[in-house]
Amino acid sequence: MDRDQDIDEGFGSALRRSYGRLAWWIVRLNRVLEPSRSAEPPHPAIPPRRSIPPRPE
Repeated sequence: MDRDQDIDEGFGSALRRSYGRLAWWIVRLNRVLEPSRSAEPPHPAIPPRRSIPPRPE
């Protein structure tokens, strides 16, 4: 193997490692800064409608 090729491979792996760390931090910061999602508000239980008998007049 050529010495220059060894240096290039070392530089490439270091560069990939640096970009990997940068991406990890970006994802982590996005999760921290993202507003927390609240759960869906519970829908009120609607009681079944009962038929009301007509009023006597």
